[in-house]
Amino acid sequence: MKTFSIVIPTYNDLTLLQCALTSVLQQKDADYEIIITDDSTNSNIQRYIESLSDEDIHYYRHQQGAGGAADNWNYGLHKATGEYVILMHHDEEMVQDNYLRHISQLMSSGVDLIISQVNVINEEHQKNQSFLCQWLKSFVCKHPAGLFLINVIGPCACLTVRREYLQDFNTHLRWFVDVEWYYRMLCGKKFIIDKSLTIRSHHGHQGQITQNLDVMEVFKSDKSELSDIYSTNRTVRLMLYLYEHLVLGTKQLLRKI
Repeated sequence: MKTFSIVIPTYNDLTLLQCALTSVLQQKDADYEIIITDDSTNSNIQRYIESLSDEDIHYYRHQQGAGGAADNWNYGLHKATGEYVILMHHDEEMVQDNYLRHISQLMSSGVDLIISQVNVINEEHQKNQSFLCQWLKSFVCKHPAGLFLINVIGPCACLTVRREYLQDFNTHLRWFVDVEWYYRMLCGKKFIIDKSLTIRSHHGHQGQITQNLDVMEVFKSDKSELSDIYSTNRTVRLMLYLYEHLVLGTKQLLRKI
């Protein structure tokens, strides 16, 4: 069994995948398997992976189902065999070449999850988390219902989890699909927020899922789903109310959505 399973769901963007893959292959003193789950409409990625002839890279073709992209994410998670699992979308990459080695050392202390930092690149502009964001991140992760109001974690790759605690993504969700997963993963778990390790996330590209959603439409659908799931959880329901009226309401007022 490998120490890490790095699951990389991908769709129609070989260039981004190559960046994500390179960031894993450059890791020093790391024991890992890479699981590529591909629901592309062409075979470009498959041919590229086959050309690498790397026994630690496992390629799987996936047919997208009714659950959308999250179907592919779950498909990859089910293929993981490593002790620790990272789901890293093809537009994300590990910044440091000792990322996995450092994560392994932290995990040996007995924690269940590690949360890394995020560096967002959007149209060549970079944005790192500020000191205030760090304080807020720590507070919200200790009270994970707050994630429904503000996602302080960032992309999925920022989360490393012991495989025994893995859960599937809710494929009925679109806007809150990652946040709701974080919420379930964090509840009752021991975690560390590491300030020295960073995931770089590329935003604004054509294939970015959130770029192609009607925010208000998918929010209403997600809210209905979450209200049913968490019908007795007043805190989650309050966060959804605040998100709708404070966050989305402000964006509508400013014509941001």
